[in-house]
Amino acid sequence: MPQSNYEKAFERMPSEFLKYDQQRMIQNFHLAHDGAYLYLTMLARHYRVSRHEGTAEWTENGADYVPAGILDSMVLYDLLCCAKDGCRLAGRFCRAENLPGAAYGADPAKGMFTAFAARCDRAPQALAQACRRLGGVDLQIGEVSCRLPLFDFLPVIVQFWSSDEEFPPVLKLMWDENTLSFLHFETVCYAASFLISRLEDLMDKP
Repeated sequence: MPQSNYEKAFERMPSEFLKYDQQRMIQNFHLAHDGAYLYLTMLARHYRVSRHEGTAEWTENGADYVPAGILDSMVLYDLLCCAKDGCRLAGRFCRAENLPGAAYGADPAKGMFTAFAARCDRAPQALAQACRRLGGVDLQIGEVSCRLPLFDFLPVIVQFWSSDEEFPPVLKLMWDENTLSFLHFETVCYAASFLISRLEDLMDKP
């Protein structure tokens, strides 16, 4: 089977990463680092990126590292290599299609949440618990609402409302208005997909 464009991009990422200024990455995000790796946390997983090979790995126990997948790699490399200098949060949140600088009418997550929202409708407290396991802080909005650290320095808000007689369940992700200073618009979609996959995994675990 021929490789997809995503798979081809995934294979190029480590070598592309090595072309960028690592000191700039460290300064931009105050990254922990040593001579071998850059370190950062994404959705409760601890990542390291090799400073010499460009490969990305993660661990949840601090010892056993696993190669990063396509989605988390896309987000990780885009953040490190392409974030704007001095990127800062606005402290105001909106849906991805309303981010300043996004193409008018574009929705990177259209249809992405339908099946997951139906699952959450059956077990909203499981969603709330999964959010907390990712470091989420409860907010007083909707039936379930948590502010999660996508990265320690870049939050995302998960909001959920159960269905009723008239309306289907609603799941929203709300992003800081300056998110596009950290990630390209397309990468916000990868980040959303990765977040949903992490929540699904945690909802499956006791």
